[in-house]
Amino acid sequence: MLPASGSEFDFVYFSSIHKRRYDKRNIMLTRTSPGELLVVVAQGAGHLYAGQLTAPVKPGMCIWLMPGQTFDVLQESDTLEVYLLAVRELAVARRQGGWSCSPQTAKPPGRLNAVMMKPMLEGIKRLYEESRDGRAAGAGLQMRLQGLLYELKEQLGAQHESGEAVGIDRTLSYMHKHYREKIKLETLSDLVGLTPTSYSRSFKKAKKMSPVEYLNRIRIDYAKRLLEQPGCSVKAAASAVGMGSEFYFSRMFKKTVGLPPTLYVKRRQLKVASASCFRYKDCLLSLGVEDAFELNGYLSIQTGEDERVVELQLEQMREFGPDVIVADARHLSLYERLRQIAPTVVLRLSMDWRKGYMQLAELVGREAEARSNCLQLADRVSLARERLSHTIGIKTISLIRLMHNGNVRVQGKVDHPLNDLLYAELGLQPGSCVPRDRRIKEVALESLTSLETDYLLVCDNAEADRRLLKGAQWRQAAGGTQSREPRLIPNWVSMSWAPSGQHQIIDMLEQWED
Repeated sequence: MLPASGSEFDFVYFSSIHKRRYDKRNIMLTRTSPGELLVVVAQGAGHLYAGQLTAPVKPGMCIWLMPGQTFDVLQESDTLEVYLLAVRELAVARRQGGWSCSPQTAKPPGRLNAVMMKPMLEGIKRLYEESRDGRAAGAGLQMRLQGLLYELKEQLGAQHESGEAVGIDRTLSYMHKHYREKIKLETLSDLVGLTPTSYSRSFKKAKKMSPVEYLNRIRIDYAKRLLEQPGCSVKAAASAVGMGSEFYFSRMFKKTVGLPPTLYVKRRQLKVASASCFRYKDCLLSLGVEDAFELNGYLSIQTGEDERVVELQLEQMREFGPDVIVADARHLSLYERLRQIAPTVVLRLSMDWRKGYMQLAELVGREAEARSNCLQLADRVSLARERLSHTIGIKTISLIRLMHNGNVRVQGKVDHPLNDLLYAELGLQPGSCVPRDRRIKEVALESLTSLETDYLLVCDNAEADRRLLKGAQWRQAAGGTQSREPRLIPNWVSMSWAPSGQHQIIDMLEQWED
């Protein structure tokens, strides 16, 4: 029913929607909202502070800012991605003979309005995509937004952090503002109203590290930016971030970054080698590091066979003469032998390939190149998803690998760069044999009874694999398979760890014809 004549109601109009990406971890930024702004977090982690109030920054968090509201943002992840909607509240009234609409007076900044609402994020993503490609007219976009805002208004203010958690967040803000000074544990615990022991215990539970470790990380992050400036010495950087001892600063810097500060300032000129099975060399090439050497001894290490292959690669690396070696966690058993050749940095393993890629980029001073490559790949994936919907469509895809022990490994739907690319980012449909909540599933060849899928992809690792696919054992095991003839593909599982490999996978998919 329409409102009665003379009645008035609010209407929120949005004038623009933008997507922003930030890549400076552990830097406190102070901003003032130019107008009413709805911020929807798409990716990343951190905190937003407005006065004494705090809102966590995490995917799905919706934060409503008022004109003139000053706030601090602490980014605690390598990447932060948000949608920004410029909005304006209007007063709509029904009078005799028609309607009237007038801007509402902007409310003064007050409490921090923030709520966790992941369905809102999905709706904003679709809204942003439609606004970019013109799939919906302006009126259609406004109507879509009204439904989202109705749900948001219902939920706004429903979530509140506990007093202790808010207090710990307040100490984070204090650390970032006073990191140049000597900060005592007692000072931080007083801000929360806890004893130093209780505060340390609560902080470690929340942040997975002690307050001292967190403070040192803040100082090192600021020091990295100082060292990038021409003429800044290690001693000057140590003093500027409140770590007077150059020796202590250098030790903490190497522990946090992986490189001593003297190498860090020259990292764009370093000769780099890698010990990895996650395509570090391909990643380095994509960043512009053309002269690189890679050792991949994982299979030899795993099976304990053919130690001579590893020794030969180590000797070749020694002859290459690297300034630094970057290793993955699967080559930890070689760490002592690697560090005898050159300083060695072991990168943390994450199934989000972008995190490892950004870590590698920082070590060689090519963060800007890495961000550009990731953005280019994201655009490519978006276009490929649309094209593939018209070629492969809803047909199912399953990928298997024939293992050295005679088993078959079925690639799952989650928790791996390849799985994420195929099923989440490109929107392809998994076959019935693909495990929905696992990275992989390994089964014996003789127990393989059915692979119901339209496209069966088989990693072509060796001539032995091709012979097996033609043999009677495979035909007998896969006798119940409901699919087309298997397609032999290169090792997509390995290729998916580098941007160049993901581009090649997309190239091959786009060349398929139904």
